[in-house]
Formats: sequence, structure tokens, C-alpha cells
Amino acid sequence: MTMDALATDPIPAAHARGAWAAGIEPLREAFPLHADKLIRAIAYSHIEPLPTPIFIVGGTRLTRESLANALAELAGEVERPHIDPPTLNGIRRAVTPGRPLVLDEVPQTSSRSTLSMLDEIEIESFVSFSTTLSDASALIIASSQTIQPLSAGRSITIELPQRLRSLRPLRAMESEPAAAGRRIIASYLQQSTRHLDLNEHAINIARHPDYDKPRRLDAAFYLGDTILRTLGLDTLATPATSWLSPDDQIVWALRDAVRYLLANGGELTDNASDSKEWVIGRTDRDYLYIRPTEALPFIRATHGDPTLSTKAITAALRRLHLITSKTGTVTVRIGGEPTRVWKIPTDREI
Repeated sequence: MTMDALATDPIPAAHARGAWAAGIEPLREAFPLHADKLIRAIAYSHIEPLPTPIFIVGGTRLTRESLANALAELAGEVERPHIDPPTLNGIRRAVTPGRPLVLDEVPQTSSRSTLSMLDEIEIESFVSFSTTLSDASALIIASSQTIQPLSAGRSITIELPQRLRSLRPLRAMESEPAAAGRRIIASYLQQSTRHLDLNEHAINIARHPDYDKPRRLDAAFYLGDTILRTLGLDTLATPATSWLSPDDQIVWALRDAVRYLLANGGELTDNASDSKEWVIGRTDRDYLYIRPTEALPFIRATHGDPTLSTKAITAALRRLHLITSKTGTVTVRIGGEPTRVWKIPTDREI
């Protein structure tokens, strides 16, 4: 049965959870160091193209291709193209927008080149939306070639061990029940993700062409994790925000802390001289002014770090261009008193 045929009939949630146990647990057992990250990347690919390729290197041809095939099933691959001639232009032409492109191997570059074809592909995809390669929902390549550290750091590069301890988990992962389970999950994600209400801040980060690739990729992992949690397929013990970049984790904690404060009696005044019972800051048409002294205990609680300092939070806000003042905080009058605050433009509101 093809993926398209599967996708035409709604899949009950209970059926999807059974398919998850059949298809994902063997994948986790076979590749315990990489499975959770890859599963979240593929979950994200069902809503938007992944910001970077997935390269599977090292190991043996068997292990590389087994992992690539499992990811292809999970990503919703319908048919693997035959690329002739096997060149970068041929790979570009093989892309179908919104569909995964999975390659078992890529050709060597010119003998005069110091870069492998994996490096060439990563470099081309580094500038977002500049190539048809970015139109694939997921570009998954298993290869015996090497990859430069810079390219590996800007992509999802999975380096497999040269020898597995046992082939039994690999055989279980390749079994037809496991493969069928992953195909069912792919159909379930296709039918379900379009109805989800996902965090718009994370989506904006993941798709933003001006943000660096590691940050975009971390946002994609976070959204993939959110998809799986929301659909009741997978819930890890670690917080969902742990997939975000360190600076974004701090901003998420600040955002949640402000929401908590407002929901529990904290107030933002729109009048510089207004005095209220629990003022956590001030707001006007252009800026949001948050008092670090009021927010810090709640940011620490949300972030899970009791030692997180105002200085560290300020530095994260500055690196993400949410504040622009040289000192990090500015003085405004709140309730008739001069008060140090974070001044955040409302067009980049937390």
C-alpha cells in the first residue's frame, strides 16, 4: 500500500500510537544516540521543510541505508528517484517540493576539489531558499563520504559507529511490521499536523532566512517535539524547551514568567505615574518595559535554573536583538519612581 493510499483514510489516534510502538521503539533500540533528534526533525518536516539536510555518515553501507530507509518511511517517501546522471544538477532536478528526497549515496566531486559532495550540498543549502534543495520537506543522504566539521556543524550530521554491538536491533527495525508502523505514523502526521496550533515564535525562528542554521534547527526540533507531545505519540522526560537554543530557552522562560505574573495579579501600567498594587512593568504603543527584579524569580523557576542571573538574561536578550540599549536596561518612571527595566520593542514583543 502506498503512502498516498494510506493518507486517504483517517487514522485513529489509538491506531497511530500502536504504530508508534511498532515502528519507533525498534528505531530507538537500533540507534539510541540519534533516534530522538531524528524523529523530531522528521515530525517537523511534515509542516515545513527542514532548515538543513540530514547526512548519515560512518558505519557500514548496511547501517547507513537502514537508517535512511527508516527515516524515509517516517517522512512519507512515496518513491525513490533514480538520478541520472548522478550530479548535483541531477539531485536538484529530483526534488519534488514538499516531499522528502532520500539518497543512498551521492557521487564524488571533481578530483581537484577539496570538498566532498556532502559539503557541496550543505554549502548550497546554507543560504536559505537559494536553491531547489530547500524545497524538499527533508533531504536525507546516506553516504560513505566524509564531511568537513563546518558543514557538519550547520546540518544534522549523524556519524554512526563502525560496528554495531548486535545486528538484532537492526533486523527488528527493518522488519515489515516496524516499517509498516512508520508508514502509518507518516500518514497520521500528514493528516494531523495541519490542524495543530503551534508556537508562532518558534515557527518564525525555524523559517527565518536571516537566523543562523543551528538556531533554526533547534527551533525545528522544538516544534517537532511539540507535535509529538500534542498528538500523544511521544513525551520525553526533558522539557520541550530543552530542544531550543540556550538563548531561546531563556526568552521562553521570560515569556512564560510574564504570562504567569499577569495571570496572578501582576500588572503592566500604561501611565508613567500610575500606581497599582503589583506593577511588573509598563507598556505603551511602541515598547514593553519589564522590571527584572519582579520577573527574575519566576524566570528562574520556569527555566529550571535557580542561579540564572539578570546579567545572563540581559545578554541573551541582546544577542537575539530583543533589546538594543548598551547597558541592557534603561530607566523609566513607573508609579512616579525611576525604575530599571528591559525595554523591548513591541514589534519584537516577547
